[in-house]
Amino acid sequence: MTRSIVLRLMIKDWYLSRSLLTIVGILGAVSIASLYLRHGVTSLLGMLLSLSAVMFLGILIPTQTIVNERTQRNLPFVMSLPVSPMQYTTAKILANIVAFLALWLPIMIGMIGTIAGTQVYGGLVPLMLLAAFAPFVTFAVVVAVALVTESQAGSVAAHFASNVGNGVAWFFIERAPGFWENLKGPVAIWNPTMVSILAMDIVTIGAAIALTFYFQSKKTDFI
Repeated sequence: MTRSIVLRLMIKDWYLSRSLLTIVGILGAVSIASLYLRHGVTSLLGMLLSLSAVMFLGILIPTQTIVNERTQRNLPFVMSLPVSPMQYTTAKILANIVAFLALWLPIMIGMIGTIAGTQVYGGLVPLMLLAAFAPFVTFAVVVAVALVTESQAGSVAAHFASNVGNGVAWFFIERAPGFWENLKGPVAIWNPTMVSILAMDIVTIGAAIALTFYFQSKKTDFI
């Protein structure tokens, strides 16, 4: 019963987000296809469109599945079902992560794989990987704050704070020794600054998920 109710809640969120997921999927496919044209302008637009698609995905999915559920007063009905607070939290986190990864992974693999496959612009791979993880971090933070605070204002603040953090990270990345020279090379070269920031991104994602479960377990009222 536990797995059944969690899965049903996840499927419900995916169903309600089907239009958003479809649109982002189409944008991602178009952006990757444009990279195969191997033209400077279209390739740049393709990379920007890829990153923009996953950025919007990371913001809109939590808003659709978490924040709107409370603002539209659907949460009391959901919690009236035979579901515990932890089952609800698990379903929300898994539904969001699976939906995000289902599009984020193909788009990012397509983008980075296409660039690496040229055997000319391999130096851009580390930069693209860091750029790919930036919306992932924002997504994880927004999901965490949306679930814990249950407010649109909190989600907006989390998005803003995450963008500020990404801006600070890029400040240090672009000032790392040899950064600009490495981008022009055919081989991916990782400097210590980039490795440290990527590690921090992964830790932040894991911490956001873990802290969400912790703070949710302390709540006494989910309605």
